[in-house]
Amino acid sequence: MTAFDKIQCSAILIISTLILAYGQVASGFEIGIGDWQAHGFASQGYTYTSGNNFFGKSRHDGSFDFREIGINVAGNIYPNVLIAAQGLYRDAGGSDTDDFRLDFANLDYQYPINNESTIGIRLGRIKNPFGLYNDTRDVIWTRPSATLPQSIYFDALALRQAMISSDGGLIYGRHSFGNHTLSAEFVTANPLDNTGGATEFLTGLSDAPGKMTGRPLFIGRAGYQWKEGRFRLLFSIVDLNRDFKSSSSTIPSGNIKTTYPLASAQINLEKWSFTTEYGQVMTKRSESLFRGIPLDMTSESFYVQSEYRFAPDWTALLRFDAFFADIHDRSGKKMAQMTGLPKHMFFSRDITFGLRWTFATNFMVAADYHRVHGTGWLSPADNPALLRGSGGDPNWDLVTVMFSYRF
Repeated sequence: MTAFDKIQCSAILIISTLILAYGQVASGFEIGIGDWQAHGFASQGYTYTSGNNFFGKSRHDGSFDFREIGINVAGNIYPNVLIAAQGLYRDAGGSDTDDFRLDFANLDYQYPINNESTIGIRLGRIKNPFGLYNDTRDVIWTRPSATLPQSIYFDALALRQAMISSDGGLIYGRHSFGNHTLSAEFVTANPLDNTGGATEFLTGLSDAPGKMTGRPLFIGRAGYQWKEGRFRLLFSIVDLNRDFKSSSSTIPSGNIKTTYPLASAQINLEKWSFTTEYGQVMTKRSESLFRGIPLDMTSESFYVQSEYRFAPDWTALLRFDAFFADIHDRSGKKMAQMTGLPKHMFFSRDITFGLRWTFATNFMVAADYHRVHGTGWLSPADNPALLRGSGGDPNWDLVTVMFSYRF
């Protein structure tokens, strides 16, 4: 699909969404079958970079290859049984070329034990419960800025789609007492690691000829909140153990084990919010997959963020975000020596200033400015020069603007 075709297709989708939602409010609209409702959103972004590319060919001329369009439906077939599904179109340059996809489609059964406690099960294609933002990251209205902290959520890397959804089951429970609420979720599912370039990312092989198989993915998330979210604590963990089955006689098969624990904390006051998340990704690859990078690696990711709601419809944001591919090599020098790649590919430090304005009930615009040192979370698909020893710009600026409508 050419760039013109993508823009034309996106314009049709956005116009169709606006027509479908004409006259409706942000709470969605009734379908006419029981309590079923439809909701949707259409978001168009623009990215500009002084060096490197982010979501398309953004360097110097800017890129409009950043759009997210979704329509979802949900309704109860029985009092405690909910069915929900969402179709999504997303374009983000070379880092996301899958276009249309089924974002989620599941059946949710909820059983209230008493007034304080509830348990439930969700089956189908489910959103992976991870961190503060993963469940709803496709909708800019639920993000604090136009883009999420890239050290944690990897929007430009090939892991993104596999992180968001999986096919399987989720068991959850909630218990409230006074102003306190405890929650727990556990997932066992087949990861979507044969989509979006995740196979190449996990194996370290470019254009990996083969597919991922193996045991199901395990995800757990436990949470505590006080006064309905005024203070939140979360601990999430992902446990992945997959086998790469090569379809080429020249490339061997192998095994990849990944564990990703993440701690999250948030304080929400009347005008201020303070958020931080810290995670480490521990990866072990079998010797057959050795391609110049360590077989055992632990990366480090964290950010600290503040939001200030200085007017009823305006929010300002300040964030520091950091990523290190090897916790024992934060400068990237050792990794550069081992791989022949530029050392700035193995870390990123990002200072972000953001503004968002909800200028009508259903309309919002968000803008971010990033000053970035390093290229650790950039997509090689958009930046092939990164795969050359002297390629890429280690110090660069990123401006992202996104306009969104929802119903």
